[in-house]
Order: sequence, then C-alpha cells, then structure tokens
Amino acid sequence: MPATRELLTLQSVDGDLAVRHARLGEIAPLLGDDSALRALARRLASEQTEVDSALGRQQEFDAVIAGFTERVDAAEARLYSGVVVNPRELQDLQADVNMLKRQRGQQEDALLEVMVELDTARGDRDASARELEELKASWQAEQRSLTHEQQRLQAEVADLERQRADAVARTPPPEVALYERVRRNHPHPVAQMHNNACNACRVGVPMRTAQEVRTSQSPVRCPNCGRILLPE
Repeated sequence: MPATRELLTLQSVDGDLAVRHARLGEIAPLLGDDSALRALARRLASEQTEVDSALGRQQEFDAVIAGFTERVDAAEARLYSGVVVNPRELQDLQADVNMLKRQRGQQEDALLEVMVELDTARGDRDASARELEELKASWQAEQRSLTHEQQRLQAEVADLERQRADAVARTPPPEVALYERVRRNHPHPVAQMHNNACNACRVGVPMRTAQEVRTSQSPVRCPNCGRILLPE
C-alpha cells in the first residue's frame, strides 16, 4: 500500500478535529454568558422602581385625602354644632365644606388613577419575576449541558490528537509536509481518483498522470486543483 494512503487517515482525523474545534468555539462564548439574565434583572429592577414610585404617590394621596377629611369633619362639626348662628357665617362655612369636599374628590380621582397604575406595575413586576426564575432554571440547565458537552469534546479532541500523531508518525515526513502545504488552500487536501477524474474538482486527469497515481509510491497531485490524488 502506498504510504500516501496514510494521508487519507490523517485527513479523516483532521476533519473530525475541525468539527469538534468548531463546536468548542461555539460553546466557549456561551459558557458563563448570563447577559439575558442580567437584562431581565435590570428590567425587573426598573419595574420595581415603578411600583415603589406608584406606592409612594398612593401614600402621598392617602395623606392628603386624610387631611381633607379631617378639615371637612372639623368644618361640619362646627357647622352643625349650633355655635355659629349668623346666616352669612353659616353660608360661608357651608361653602368651605363644599370646596373641601370637591378638592378631596379631585384627590380621590387622582388616587384611583395611581392605584390602577400601581396594580399594572405590580403585575408587570410579578410577571418579570416569574420569567426571571424560569430563565434562571433554563440557563443553569443549559450551562450544565454545555459544560458536559465541552468536557466530552475536549476528551475526544485529545484522543484525535493522539490518532493524528500516530498517523503522522506512520507517514514519511515529505508527504506530511506536502499534505500540510496543500491543506492551507484546501480543507480536504486528499482526493481519490475515479474514472480518471479527481473526485474533488471533478476534472479529468491526463492518462499519464492517472497511471502515476496508480503506480507511484510518491504523492501525485491533481493538475487542476492541486489536491493529492489516491487511486480508487
């Protein structure tokens, strides 16, 4: 068997290594990437701020309304106490009570709007909190899976590297050098010849070259694409 056939083994190992290195390259940036979690946590914090703001305004309105209620109660107590008997004073006192009630009503309307806003903000916050918990669980499971996959691939790479070293050791150095040189231009530097044509570029080779591929103990390259040709 021509020593060149060891290059086919080497090419197969290199292909397997390339696949695993590519996947390891995809996994690396995913491990520890919690950007989605941090983005959701920021959204949750923002929604909590909105809840706190609405709650603070609700408390302010409660205090203002309580103040108006206290003033209305005091004015009505004086109005109905019998102490004030002057009709003009009674009329002015009643007008004050009515004005205070209107102002309190305006504050109560505003309070209702704030309470609706608060309910909405709490709903958004609670939904985001649930989403964050679900995302955390999913992210942790994915991280475990990626870690296991990374470890498996690294072990496979180590085994393939050993196989590659063995294949290189069985191949004459000039052929290995040629293989590496061709591989710089072609990820798959070795092709088989079928029906006097290169299986990679599909271009026929001259009869003399085809005969050399079949009989030579040294590598023969495709005149068209430059790959190392092997007989069927």
